[in-house]
Amino acid sequence: MKNLLTLIFVATVAFAYGQTDYDNRLLAKFSEERIKELQQTQPQIIEYWTYYLDESYQIVGTADGKTLPSEKTIKIKDFNNLNILELDVQMDRSMSKSYKIKSTGEYLVLLSNEAFSAKFNRSRGLKSNAKR
Repeated sequence: MKNLLTLIFVATVAFAYGQTDYDNRLLAKFSEERIKELQQTQPQIIEYWTYYLDESYQIVGTADGKTLPSEKTIKIKDFNNLNILELDVQMDRSMSKSYKIKSTGEYLVLLSNEAFSAKFNRSRGLKSNAKR
């Protein structure tokens, strides 16, 4: 009986995980149907955008009250659940951009497309080397 309950629990968890085996923050950019389609046909796109969610930016403060040149001021409601795809920010091809975060002394620094792509490619290289 105990084994049967364990098996049912594991199957339920696996089924639930299989229903959303992507980062839900991607729904800010893609529909659920598009995500599933991309997972089947071009999984590298989902891998790229999933990496983008956490690795395309940094939150930085400035020492001694100095300021960074910034494009504009943005509002971040919840730093713990930040979804970069919900913010009105875009990468520049070759230069990082900084955005002042409203009501804080901090900035969101968005990597350049070149820097982010290099970082992403390095992370993929490490993964492929680890599989060998």
